[in-house]
Amino acid sequence: MQALTEAYVDSLAPNAAAIKNGWGLVRKNQFQNMHRSPDGTLLFGECKGSGKNPYITSADFSGGQPVFRCSCPSRQFPCKHSLGLLYAYINGSTFTEAPIPGDIAAKREKAAEREEKKKKQTKTPRKTNKAALEKKLKAQLEGLRLLEKQIGQLLAAGIASISPKKLSQLEDTAKQLGNHYLKEAQNELRDFSLLWGKKLSEERLYQMAYEKLILLHSLCKKGSVHLERRLEDENLTPDTASSIEEWLGHTWQLAELKELGLVRQDARLAQLSFSSIRHDARKEFIDEGIWIDLAGGGLFCTKNYRPFKALKHVKEEDSIMEMLCTNELFIYPGEGIRRVRWNEYSFQGKPDLAMVKGFARENVADVIKEVKNLLKQPLADKHPVAFVAYERVGLADGDWLLEDRQGQRLSLVEGPDEGPNNSLDLLKLLPEKYTRNGAMLVRFYSDLLTGRLGAQPLAVITEDRHIRLVG
Repeated sequence: MQALTEAYVDSLAPNAAAIKNGWGLVRKNQFQNMHRSPDGTLLFGECKGSGKNPYITSADFSGGQPVFRCSCPSRQFPCKHSLGLLYAYINGSTFTEAPIPGDIAAKREKAAEREEKKKKQTKTPRKTNKAALEKKLKAQLEGLRLLEKQIGQLLAAGIASISPKKLSQLEDTAKQLGNHYLKEAQNELRDFSLLWGKKLSEERLYQMAYEKLILLHSLCKKGSVHLERRLEDENLTPDTASSIEEWLGHTWQLAELKELGLVRQDARLAQLSFSSIRHDARKEFIDEGIWIDLAGGGLFCTKNYRPFKALKHVKEEDSIMEMLCTNELFIYPGEGIRRVRWNEYSFQGKPDLAMVKGFARENVADVIKEVKNLLKQPLADKHPVAFVAYERVGLADGDWLLEDRQGQRLSLVEGPDEGPNNSLDLLKLLPEKYTRNGAMLVRFYSDLLTGRLGAQPLAVITEDRHIRLVG
């Protein structure tokens, strides 16, 4: 069984409220008849509820990741009762040894059968319905042409000509893009329309609108070329070297990534930063973690999408301070910092901060050059992340600067209004010793109006401290 720690149990919780409520049950002594199976793979017990009979709850560790079962009506997994059972265990409550209940043994057998069936299906290559896929690709191509026509009209008339009537037309177009399997294009077009509802200066509004039009125009051009090539390909092969498939609405399945060889074995990661932002165009919250590979120092990101309508039923991610280990790390296609996912994981203590700091890039000029090259790619991340070593960080003529050992400097700025943006205020609170000879995780922002490239501090890493500035 996975060594149970409070950090590990917290990571299993669907949200912060479930953690609080789970601990609340422990503190109120709501659990009774708590047991542990002879082989240590099952914890089970009873928890007093609002009704006459207690809830029967359990945590089964016979597989890779725990399986939670509870007789309560909650639709959250794990519920507060299952979490409370684990908190009671790590808190030192008494769990007597008892045989595995018959109903759980039966469920284990069925789960084993499903797993065996799943393994057999995995060994068999997935068959693609080429006729259905071809039909979908043609529909996407038609949708991109529809979008391109709208963008052409906007560029011809000028951004200043956009009226409430035009915004209504764009919303109709966005709905049509959804019917053409172009979810990301739909989100970007809605994001464009929502700019007029924000309290932006005219200059800022036009700048952001222009940037969004460039992105949509590039998506139409590159997407159309890509779809035409796929339709000409007898096997309709997807692109695994860039993010174009995701831009065209494809949702990568872990089985697909594994078949394509986009998986690494036995990875160890440390989270450098975590933040959650509200994305109104997507109607979702996006939980994003920035991670460093402890084997080679490469950066990865994780993204968890939580639709507004399903917040109670989708797990909310959080900051992780422990070293995360996984037997399979699935890597998404893309440019710059690649997105990753995993199924099974465990925590193995705190990461070695001295080692983490040693992975930071030493030359600011090289980092800036790479970022500028990445920004030239229309569909690449417009706010790339880098991990940079610094000789010192401080104020010069009222501006925050990061300076490397070669004397090269990087301007530190706040992030956009829609994201976490108090990093510089927190820098002022850093003790003097942490402003020298450290490493900083930064996110770059390019201002088209001024031509200035700056970076928002996300985290500071020293030999003995990990200081998060956003989250």
